[in-house]
Amino acid sequence: MSPAPLATLELYAPTAAEEPKAASTPSTGPMWTILLSSVAVFLIALEITIISVALPDIEAAFPGTSRATVSWIFTSYNIGVASLMLVAGWTAEKIGRRRIFVAGLAVFTLGSVVSGLAPSMALLLIGRVIQAIGGAMLLPASLALILHGVADDRRDAAIGIWGAMAGLAAAIGPTAGALLIDVAGWRWVFLLNVPIGLVALAIAPRRLQESRDPDAPTSVDVLAPPLGALGVGAAVLAITAAGVRGVADPIVLGSAVAAAVLLSAFVRRTRRHPNPLFPADVARLSSYRVGALATLCFGAGFAGWLVLAPTFLVTMHGYDVLGAGLAIAPAPIAMAITAGPAGKLCARFGYRPVITAGALLGVVAIGTWLVSLDETSRWVTGFLPGAILLGISVGIGFPMLTAASMRDVPEHRYAVAAAGNTTIRQIAIAIGIAVAVAIVGAEAATDAVPELGDFQASWAVCGLFFALTAGLIARAYPRTDTRLTGTPHHTTTTTTLSTQDSNA
Repeated sequence: MSPAPLATLELYAPTAAEEPKAASTPSTGPMWTILLSSVAVFLIALEITIISVALPDIEAAFPGTSRATVSWIFTSYNIGVASLMLVAGWTAEKIGRRRIFVAGLAVFTLGSVVSGLAPSMALLLIGRVIQAIGGAMLLPASLALILHGVADDRRDAAIGIWGAMAGLAAAIGPTAGALLIDVAGWRWVFLLNVPIGLVALAIAPRRLQESRDPDAPTSVDVLAPPLGALGVGAAVLAITAAGVRGVADPIVLGSAVAAAVLLSAFVRRTRRHPNPLFPADVARLSSYRVGALATLCFGAGFAGWLVLAPTFLVTMHGYDVLGAGLAIAPAPIAMAITAGPAGKLCARFGYRPVITAGALLGVVAIGTWLVSLDETSRWVTGFLPGAILLGISVGIGFPMLTAASMRDVPEHRYAVAAAGNTTIRQIAIAIGIAVAVAIVGAEAATDAVPELGDFQASWAVCGLFFALTAGLIARAYPRTDTRLTGTPHHTTTTTTLSTQDSNA
């Protein structure tokens, strides 16, 4: 008998006879899989950052709403996605990756409609929760579709495109949000998703091949992931509140205690439950563990920079919101240009040197700002060089860390492993934003203008996160393929990709 029967979910999966025949699922090949998966992850990642420039307008649209309440537009989305990601990944493996992808796309589009048309803050937050549910379904299913539907010799390139779309969306969020608000109003930062989602819904059922894992467990523990996500949420609240209230404040102390209790319960339950949601064999893969830790550090560094970049340009250099968004644009452009060549470099030299170099570029970018950027510096000579370097760093880091994490994961574990990896990225974003707000947000909370030293301290922390990423990959990422059998194998996927690309 399961020790926690009420928290163990049993799921019906179609039998082989009930599955649709392959002929009934037409496909034009991996192009549609990559395209649709990339569009989905682009929309989800965009929702994390595009909202940042809309918050003042949203607050003004609902008089009497506190800033603390408005901040839940971010928190409810990030924590919702993180808490449901693993459940969605297992469900995709069990009943079908395409089914979950299409269902998630429909739910996400519905949440965008509710958020965009919400007449009250309460309904807007409900819409964000619906978006989070859809996003949690889409993210692991989209990566699993690529991992299952793209040939080995092109898989790294496909993952590079997928990961780059996520990073690109996160980086252009402030710019896109500023443009939308200037032209059409804040509601369109949500409603933008609707026509794109409807087009994707019309195409996906006809162009994506269905796949699932017939050996996936029929029942799993679904309580542990929400415990972990709530623990992270409490830790984020403690970090953010400490910057405003001080570490001795009861809210800070209470949140820290709650985080410790919830995270301890998550670890204890995961170890003891007979059917943990995240499979222990994947967690034992050193490439997956190191890749996840490096993703946590890299994502926190990037998010910490991104959330404050518009504020720095506005408060220190007098930009308006639209101008600040456009000033940041070179970073995502550099990111998009870098992502494709990054896959080829990893194919030739391996993940360790390429990702290490990419993370160190992030350190150099931060160092450039610390040395040359102040209240009187010009955009071309002060801000732009660091932005381009950071864009190159992120173009290498995000997609290749995903590929490195998934290197040794077997096909039947793709969806749940991808869900775990993406959960780590969501947590990283939450932590990075919390740390940045704790450093700079204390001044903003008292309506005082942040000083240059506040931003420099935040940048220094981001540089530390990038340096930790480089150290983890350089020293701990395994050189050989150690799959679940435990027998080392030298990988050939990236070498094949390099050879084919060089012949093209």
